Amino acid sequence: MERGAGRLSLLVVVAALVAVIALVSRNRPDDGQGLDGLSLGRTSPTTDVTGAAQRSLVDYWSAELPKVYQQEFVELAGGFQPKTPQSRPFSCGGQPQTYADLRGNAFYCGAGDDYIAWDDAGLFPRLTEQFGSVAPAIVLAHELGHAIQARVRVEAVSVVRELQADCFAGSWTRFAETSTTDAISLTDGALDSAVATILTLRDQPGTAATAPQAHGLGFDRVNAFQTGYEQGAERCAQFPQQGVVSTELPFRTATEAATGGNLPYPETVELLSGTLNDFWSTAVPQLRTGETFTAPTLNATDADKLPTCPGDLEQGGLSQYCAATASIDWLTSRVQTAHERIGDLATGAVLSQAWAEAAQSQSGLQTTGRQAGLQRDCFTGAWLAYLAQGDLPSSQLSPGDLDEALTEIVASSFTEDGRRMDRGGAFERSKSLRAGVFEGLTSCL
Repeated sequence: MERGAGRLSLLVVVAALVAVIALVSRNRPDDGQGLDGLSLGRTSPTTDVTGAAQRSLVDYWSAELPKVYQQEFVELAGGFQPKTPQSRPFSCGGQPQTYADLRGNAFYCGAGDDYIAWDDAGLFPRLTEQFGSVAPAIVLAHELGHAIQARVRVEAVSVVRELQADCFAGSWTRFAETSTTDAISLTDGALDSAVATILTLRDQPGTAATAPQAHGLGFDRVNAFQTGYEQGAERCAQFPQQGVVSTELPFRTATEAATGGNLPYPETVELLSGTLNDFWSTAVPQLRTGETFTAPTLNATDADKLPTCPGDLEQGGLSQYCAATASIDWLTSRVQTAHERIGDLATGAVLSQAWAEAAQSQSGLQTTGRQAGLQRDCFTGAWLAYLAQGDLPSSQLSPGDLDEALTEIVASSFTEDGRRMDRGGAFERSKSLRAGVFEGLTSCL
């Protein structure tokens, strides 16, 4: 946030985001209940995983490209090329390349070469370790999306091309999940792992959507991936003509760029609790005619666990609303940790969950169970839309704010040992969040 302007924060260092997401994948069990990917399992060699993904992707586009673009799919002339430090020098478009040039990355090389290359010694093993075996497959699906664009001659700015490739990856993921003859079988946690993977591959906040190499912020990329998953490649094909959702903004001031825009934790709590009270004072009457919102009392605690609330059968999370005392409690040390690692909209997402529960309680809505939790995520999205006030460039939201909120929701979808929470996984929760952002409060009911 920026003092005096009420602008909310930005996340500047991608490594911090990766570190936070990695917290939910450490010590992950292999029973399909945590973040996981292909049924090949985490013990399978990376070459087996990528080989199966390659076959699946070719099968998918061989059938899908004629339906979407009325054009036969031609396989990659240069194929799929894993690179290691022992790989011979290669070229792309006549430009010499070595493993050092590729390290930590993956790309599609067009320019007559027509191949996909990736760091098979560092990037893919690291993604597999952090997010499960579906992660390398998602990267390959994205890169093959660029090969599809080359085949059908898509002309669009960088951010549209990148988000369309994410959308294509989502459409393939749906195919891999539902096909009974495909080489890939996805476990229950694969979609959650895909969201986490996409989220870490985004632009640094402060990158304008019009920048020549813009790829899209995490929120935009997850939105594009889920659009492809839900609506298929035909919807993705419309991106260049109909446009894409982009929340990328440049930094507004030099101070904002230098500091990342984050207010100190105490000031963040004070500012955001005020906006949450204002939002719900207007919103609760929309949930229940004649009802008014009573602002809760606030209790930050230094304890390791939230205090017991009389009559509350559901514990967990970093914050809660207790109807018996009309108060909101949160775990100071853990929220401050999220604040420092992610940004101040991570604090906002934690607080919003408790205010949303207060609104549910005061409106006579269900407060426990999976659907109630997903509704709170949707309410958080509606609150973020309220902050944006329908005009992103002039809103209180700054670059990266939506990423911060989304990152906290993804991280809080799992317990410390990597198991998915009963309230829903990252895919469902991010879907609920974006419904609130794009469709408003009424979409949450």
